Amino acid sequence: MGCAASRRKGMPLPALLACLALPLFLSGCATYSDSFGPIQGSLSSQKYDAALKDIEKQSRSKTDLVLYLLNKGMVLRMKRDFAGSNQALEAAKTEMERLYAASVSQNAMSFLINDSTVSYGGEDYEQVLVHLYMALNYLELGQKDDARVEAQQVDIKLREIAAKVSGNRYTRDAFTLYLTGMIYEDLGERSDAMISYRDAYTAYKKYQANYGMPMPEELKRDLLRMAVQQGLKDEAAQYSKEFNIPLASLAADPPKAKDGELVFIFSNGLVPIKREKRSSIVAPPPSAFTGNAPATPGVYVTIALPYYESRSNNVASARISAIDKQASTERVENMDAIARASLDSHMGAITARSIARAVVKAKVQEAVDRAGQNRNNNDSGAALLGSIFVRVAAVATERADTRSWLTLPAEIQLARLHLPPGKYTIKVELLDAGGQTVATREYPGINIAEGHMSYLTEHWTPPAMPSTARR
Repeated sequence: MGCAASRRKGMPLPALLACLALPLFLSGCATYSDSFGPIQGSLSSQKYDAALKDIEKQSRSKTDLVLYLLNKGMVLRMKRDFAGSNQALEAAKTEMERLYAASVSQNAMSFLINDSTVSYGGEDYEQVLVHLYMALNYLELGQKDDARVEAQQVDIKLREIAAKVSGNRYTRDAFTLYLTGMIYEDLGERSDAMISYRDAYTAYKKYQANYGMPMPEELKRDLLRMAVQQGLKDEAAQYSKEFNIPLASLAADPPKAKDGELVFIFSNGLVPIKREKRSSIVAPPPSAFTGNAPATPGVYVTIALPYYESRSNNVASARISAIDKQASTERVENMDAIARASLDSHMGAITARSIARAVVKAKVQEAVDRAGQNRNNNDSGAALLGSIFVRVAAVATERADTRSWLTLPAEIQLARLHLPPGKYTIKVELLDAGGQTVATREYPGINIAEGHMSYLTEHWTPPAMPSTARR
């Protein structure tokens, strides 16, 4: 019988702590994020099958099923198996929706033991980004209507999250709105495209305030271009002045009417990884604060909280080229900042739960001490051993929940390139901060259709390098 099942059948809390502590001792007290090293090593070497083999081990855990499916879906994307990726991400989305209303029994286990005992349902931004990456998969597969439907789900999910989490700064996903506008425009739905571009404009202004991320230059030109095309003279003049883009510049080098366009979406690096910080002290027993003289020794109180650690990256941007044309990427999504903001919005509740658990475990320690004092002298050794073990178990079972979708990128960048209709070999150069080439990719047979957008995505996983802790 497992520990959780035993608790449901009425196992006393001291015995439950011991039951939960034993596997932690055997595992060396490793957290979820500690297990990601081998996967990242395989991804850095583009050994996707090896990474999938390690990810498959996560399928054994019922509480980590969502993470297994999310990571599997992302690695299949890296392998360019877009249909397989969407199958895994759709399963993850279904499971996240099922877990959205957390079960009472799991919440009870979280309160008594630690947050990682609850089935993982995804952080706020992860529940949103699963829709974005499914949309990108559909675009690579040429299924633009399906991509539009998936992208539209983002706003619905964000409204749900905003109603549930107060103080959450992540209320609109700017890049998804921008992408939705491009999809509408490609499908000839220009009025809807303009609405999405405007929404993206508003969302990026909030990104500037919340994450220090400026509005992409491509979006500025799209807003100005669409305003001109739809005869919105006052709006066009407003954008021209705000963005410092002369209206005459739109006519200076217009794309040829029969050209198509390559939209290159670059997922760069890996999202920051959650780590654990622990604080343990010996404190007076709870009875010391009720006006009664403490009758037992001090209790061990441990607080364990998550924090984010950025993962280093040797690539700063990318450059795409075909025939004699080229374009460089710019950032359109800062997932590193979004992840940190999401954790910040939940940190008050996480801290409160950890403190509450510490109080409960302190009371358990005192109860065990008092029970030992009531035994006869022949049982004093057993009483002492029980007291020590419950203290150790209380410390060992207090762990921060370091689970997250670790195969997400740290950022998304975008470049667009107008090309005459035809098939091309697209060269992708990955550049460091100094503009030097770190790696090169080539994608042959990319079809550019007249008057339409074609999509190409790339996900760069850097070699394992020292991470940067930011608490």
